[in-house]
Amino acid sequence: MRIIIENCVFMNGGDSAIGIALREIVTESFPDAKLKFADSGMPSIARYYPDIDFIPLPSFLMDRAPSIRLVAKLFGKYRRYLVVRKLYMSASVILTRILTSVGLPLPTPVMRAIQPYLEADFVLTTGGTYLLSKYDYSRRIVEFHKDFQLAKPVAAFTQSFEAFADDFRSRHLAPQLDKMELILVRHDTSKAHVHALLGRSDHVTKVSDSVFALWTSGPTSTAERRERCGRKKDDRLRIALAVRKLKFYGARDTETGAAQFKQSTLAAVTALVRDKGAEITFISTCQGIPEYWTDDSAIAAEFVAELPPDVAAHVSVNRDFHTPQELIQILQTFDGLIACRLHMAILSICANTPVLPISYEPKFEETFEELGLSELVTPIGEIEPVPFTNRVLNWLDSLDEVATKQEEAAPRLKASAKSAGAALKHAVAERGVGPG
Repeated sequence: MRIIIENCVFMNGGDSAIGIALREIVTESFPDAKLKFADSGMPSIARYYPDIDFIPLPSFLMDRAPSIRLVAKLFGKYRRYLVVRKLYMSASVILTRILTSVGLPLPTPVMRAIQPYLEADFVLTTGGTYLLSKYDYSRRIVEFHKDFQLAKPVAAFTQSFEAFADDFRSRHLAPQLDKMELILVRHDTSKAHVHALLGRSDHVTKVSDSVFALWTSGPTSTAERRERCGRKKDDRLRIALAVRKLKFYGARDTETGAAQFKQSTLAAVTALVRDKGAEITFISTCQGIPEYWTDDSAIAAEFVAELPPDVAAHVSVNRDFHTPQELIQILQTFDGLIACRLHMAILSICANTPVLPISYEPKFEETFEELGLSELVTPIGEIEPVPFTNRVLNWLDSLDEVATKQEEAAPRLKASAKSAGAALKHAVAERGVGPG
């Protein structure tokens, strides 16, 4: 069986964690499947993940075409721009089919990117949080348009949705979601948002985030966790911290929100070093790939530059690229993680390391509600230096309790994440694809 997983962005470490977990889940249900990942980072991303079979994402190449770029300049990236892109993709699909059938070469990069889809048995759009009205998801619409024109069964891996704006994009997306064989969502609220858009949700199934599939059991006490990675039981406190740049800070404007986030982080780091004698390392999922548009370690370096010298002496920034599997191993060497990236937080849970989350979207609250740890979440739009520092210090006093709760919930969340494979197998069997 040939499966294409599209809309991938492996340069984002959270997305790569989803992709790697997805691969594990899907291949357990389809052992003979051959997976190809259509990624917007091709060809650069291939050198970071040499064991993944990457192909270019057709819509990404299409948007580089001179004619499409001209349309963007003339009309802006609005309704007419989307319509023209769908027409361009339709023409490319038709020509790819015709030229391939008669054995002629394909003249454009877009056609060559479409060609692997001709042999695919079905298409998965990767898991994530990219179909939100606050983001431009028009490229995803163009990909789905291509898939359905090719008459491929399409399923959506674990998504998080918010309420859809009533705009031209949601009106294009709605019939596409309606035609999908299966939509996997992380939370009941996401299912409700799909139902509100489509008027149905019988093809929507709730499962936990796919990255929980990477969890393995481990110790819950700080002493045992330190012993596991070769540290002394009375070693100095080691805390990891993942920060990022955001456009949205709840009800706050971007400038105010970013300033409050930075000052709250610096206040907490200062207290950790001065009051608890901690060593701090900034590390995140999105770093160490110069081809990617953002680098969390650069943001971290800006934060550290504003610390007092006596505090900065105990703070470092890890700026290297790490695969999700490597991050799990690294996170096992810390006593705790403060995270403003969801999949950094989940990878820490997979590493049996307690997490203190800073939420920038509802998926954080929903995930930590599943863990029974809702009280730990600090919304990014409400963060302030003194209350946040107090929360960090209180969290330190309960690291073993937090780790225990994470470990108690993780087996259930892992089983739920892995159930996505059975749901997918059933959905494609209903369509007459693959093993029954």
